[in-house]
Amino acid sequence: MILGYGAYRHAPHECALVIARRPVYSPRGSPQFTRENWQIAGWLHAVDPPALTLALANLQAAYELAGQDAVLYLDDGVTPTHHQLRSALALGGVRVTGLDFPRGTGAEYSTFRSYRISLEADFPAADPLLWDYVETVAQLGTGGPRRVLIETLDGPVQEQQVASHTVCRAVQSGHALGSTHYPDVSPPLWLTAELPDRRQIRFHTPRRTAGGLSHFLVEWHYEYASGHPLLGGPTPR
Repeated sequence: MILGYGAYRHAPHECALVIARRPVYSPRGSPQFTRENWQIAGWLHAVDPPALTLALANLQAAYELAGQDAVLYLDDGVTPTHHQLRSALALGGVRVTGLDFPRGTGAEYSTFRSYRISLEADFPAADPLLWDYVETVAQLGTGGPRRVLIETLDGPVQEQQVASHTVCRAVQSGHALGSTHYPDVSPPLWLTAELPDRRQIRFHTPRRTAGGLSHFLVEWHYEYASGHPLLGGPTPR
């Protein structure tokens, strides 16, 4: 077998590959993606230390580039096996999480050098991915009478009722975080009672990663006023 990363090719049977796949759940408890981790351990060989130095420089230069495809090929170096990390299919692309040289004793750096490489990629479980979602509804007032307390110059505080009925208000706000694009905002709960001039929709800048963009955050804020109580709760998702 031959392992490739981007345009770089390891020598045939130069390294051993161990793969682990684990589901990752959102704070809401739903499966969001599968994280695949590759642990690569091998020995780089050369005829002498100068040639080994050049080979190590090529290895390091290849794995300093994030967002490349990692593929295990058959011995022909062309036919891919089942084991593939395709950066375009991964959230944020393929990540290089480690490049180590774990041994420094014996004949290391004579005609060989041991190395260890870690790769990681997250593959979506569903589309669109809703990583986080929170909505709150605040009820302000009951529509009952309004009374005021008046402080006098000389005497006790006076209480007066200035209105028998008052305006009922409500505020609906929330946010949603999508992994691949902006999620839909929740619609207004009471469209006829909404104060349109107070509506706010905020789109936050997504994160730029080796594989593109991720973490699309959108926020919404609605305000309402009505002559009767506004009953209702957050929109579930």
